[in-house]
Amino acid sequence: MHFITDDDVRRLITMRDAIEELRLALEEHGRGQARVQPRVRTRGDDITLSTMGAILPNAGVCGAKVYSTHRGKFDFVIPLFSNDDGRLLSIVHGDALTEYRTAAVTRIAFEAFARTDARVLAVFGTGLQARAHIRAIAADSGIKRVLIVGIEHVAETVEEMQHCFPGIRFEPSAAQAAVQAADVIVTATRSTTPLFDGEHVKPGAFVAAIGSSKPDTRELDDTVLARAGMLVVESLEQARLEAGDLLMARPGIVDWDNVVELGHTVGSGTTQTRAFTGDITVFKSLGFGLADVALAALVTRRMAGERMQRIPPVPNASPAKPASAKA
Repeated sequence: MHFITDDDVRRLITMRDAIEELRLALEEHGRGQARVQPRVRTRGDDITLSTMGAILPNAGVCGAKVYSTHRGKFDFVIPLFSNDDGRLLSIVHGDALTEYRTAAVTRIAFEAFARTDARVLAVFGTGLQARAHIRAIAADSGIKRVLIVGIEHVAETVEEMQHCFPGIRFEPSAAQAAVQAADVIVTATRSTTPLFDGEHVKPGAFVAAIGSSKPDTRELDDTVLARAGMLVVESLEQARLEAGDLLMARPGIVDWDNVVELGHTVGSGTTQTRAFTGDITVFKSLGFGLADVALAALVTRRMAGERMQRIPPVPNASPAKPASAKA
């Protein structure tokens, strides 16, 4: 059994590794092979305990992310089990893993639905998830300019990201100006109310709302939802329970029969058919257990392989001496 720390996770995988692994897991989900356990929250006086899990037949594992929320701070852990015999394979500390998995899933949606000529990215937020999404989307893409909208640490975030991507121009921005200029919009905040007027979103833009995971909070307004030609979620079951951006919309704005799961579109080759129709695509991300379990499986395999390489070879046994002849 392996205990895998956040430092191990950052050492064992890259964002590109996470993207490719999660693409496979999403395809498995789209084929109906994976089983996903929606998030369950149990609330105490000052603490909330949450769980969300999945069974992945192709990876041969099952598990769940279990985490506490205390005064707005989180601590995550993922126990991973073998599907073959049920034994515990690893316990993965999940803070770093959560950064990777959320941004990696958004990158997959970006590749599927953003216009191929997208050049300007607007990011609302300056926290860990906002920076992870910049790293995931800006790398190896056509993005040339990133506008950062935030309440605090904006200058520091601009400086940090500029150092990471010297070939891209990073700028602080006001909300309306960012939305009007952006081909891609990511909202990664703790706002409980809409962040901008959806009327200002450019035709053909890709909007990823990843900050809210509660039914009574939202980052997007009714206007951007009404303008969306496609609404995409990770899990319909979970979205119907938690997606405040969709659940709080005015009746008639969201047609749940037309909301699609990302796994059903990944690898299908059909998503780019609307790339230049002028429709907005909205990806509402909540985070789901499939992504956590898939990446926990990846880092566990990497850790197991690394440890096998560290095991010293067994010294060759000395050849047996012939028995002495009896007198």
